[in-house]
Amino acid sequence: VGSTGSAPLLREIARQVDVGFVLESSRSEEVITKSRKGADKYVMEVTGIPAHSGAEPHKGRSAVIELAHKMIAIHNLNMLYPGVTFNVTRLSSSEPLNIVPDVARCHISVRAYNEQGLSKAVKALEQVATGCSIPDTRTKLTRTRGRAPYTATPEILQLVEMAQEEGKALGLSIVAEGKGGLSDANLLMEAGIPVLDSLGPIGGGMHDLNREHLRVDSIPLRGALLAGLISRLCLSKFTGV
Repeated sequence: VGSTGSAPLLREIARQVDVGFVLESSRSEEVITKSRKGADKYVMEVTGIPAHSGAEPHKGRSAVIELAHKMIAIHNLNMLYPGVTFNVTRLSSSEPLNIVPDVARCHISVRAYNEQGLSKAVKALEQVATGCSIPDTRTKLTRTRGRAPYTATPEILQLVEMAQEEGKALGLSIVAEGKGGLSDANLLMEAGIPVLDSLGPIGGGMHDLNREHLRVDSIPLRGALLAGLISRLCLSKFTGV
């Protein structure tokens, strides 16, 4: 996840090419991708006061309970900012069962279609972090920049038109969509080249080991679309011909 091994190589290759095609799978023969959300990662860590949970619980300040209040507040942000999603995951805390927990943390994934949305998320999470439901607890919020949004620029829309023309020759009515998931298209666009995504085979059930699949019978048609698109591209202004 995240192309951690290949990202440096992709950035290097992007400096040597005019256009990128990403072969992520698609849900339909007639669907490609023209934009994707960008993503940031956060860690929210709460520090409380430890105390024996049986003898002196009143002297403790639970980091877990404070974090629970904050996680609910973060989840509720999903209803406030259209197109921006907040996903709380990967929880941990101090482990002894007989001690009021003095440390608790969670990881948060934020996604948005543009930088404005990611900026709104920063302010919203900072506001949650500064609030306090359990007295004497302290909260630290750490942001790690992830992938920049992959947005439908005029150059990308030209690539969409080329794909649609090639689709007509194959009897397809190509539709370009925006997606919430990330791919190497985000990385290549950040590197400075126009990208078209979801040109791979048809599949579904992503991230579910019991349902994830790829339709083998879709490979010839999607391969023909990709080959025709490459041919059109080689005769277009993108290559200077």
